Parts: sequence; C-alpha cells; structure tokens
Amino acid sequence: MPAKAAFAATLACLLATSVAAAPEDPVREVMSVTVSNWAGDAPFQDLFSQERLDRLFSDDFKAAYARAMTTPDAEEMGTPFDYDVVVNAQDGCPLRDVTIAPAVSEGDATVVDVRFRFLTCSGEPPANQAWSETQFVIVDEAGKDRIDDIIATNPEGMTLSARDQLDAVTDTSAD
Repeated sequence: MPAKAAFAATLACLLATSVAAAPEDPVREVMSVTVSNWAGDAPFQDLFSQERLDRLFSDDFKAAYARAMTTPDAEEMGTPFDYDVVVNAQDGCPLRDVTIAPAVSEGDATVVDVRFRFLTCSGEPPANQAWSETQFVIVDEAGKDRIDDIIATNPEGMTLSARDQLDAVTDTSAD
C-alpha cells in the first residue's frame, strides 16, 4: 500500500468516533496528531497547544505542564519535553499499524492502550518491526474524559511517564 494511502487509512481509523463520548476519544485525537506529525508531509501540530490542553487534559496534568513551562529550558524551547511523549523518542519513522484498544477501568482511572510501529523505515528486521506501546490514563472530570498521564514504552523497554517528566523538569529547575 503506498505511504499516502496507508497514512489516510490510519488517520481515518483514528478519527472514527462513536455517537456517545468514550474514554478513547481524547486518545484518538492525540494519536491523530501524533500520526500526522510523524508522517512528515503535513505541518507540525502542537499536541500541547492551549486549546488541546484545555479540552483533552486533566486539571492536574495542565497544572504540572504550566509549572514545567516556567522553567528556563521550557521557555526557550517552547515545551518542557525534548522528545515526543507519545512515541517516547526523538527520531523515528511514520507510525504504522496503530491500534487503540478499548478502555479498561483501573481504580479511579481508565487506561487506554495504544500499539504502533515507528521504526519500520530504518534498520533491519526484526528490530525495525518492533512494537511500541503507550498507555493513556484517563480520568473523569465533571463528566468529561481527560488525559491525566501518557506512559510510553519504546521497543527497548524504556518507559516514561509524561507527568513524571513534567515533575522532574520542575524539580530540576528548582535546584
């Protein structure tokens, strides 16, 4: 399948929404932005634009993000992250084989698992066919599903929590 057709098919799957709001809905939007950003043929979209933060993310996540944005590095770079928190990488290929699993309740939160491949254009099999996984922790705020954390695991098994990274950036700048 040509790259543009594969991208269009992936994007269509990600944008498909049900009539009723579901915990997967904010995840679908984040993944749509992420797929587009890694495709390389569309303008970059800021995953953490103020509009998206207000609409998709929890109050606790927004507060942590706002604190992290006051650090000198974040002010200079325009972001507290120096990597893509969904993919857990700085370099990679257009995302392939993106799947969003149904939400699963875990205590007071809901978790949505996403799997994808992002190394298919580099290296050799089997390494370039490895799966990456990202968990989105969703909380209910006033009847709306909001992303409270993004926990990404790359093919090497390195796991990073976006919330932990925001707190670490703030803690480091206080030293």
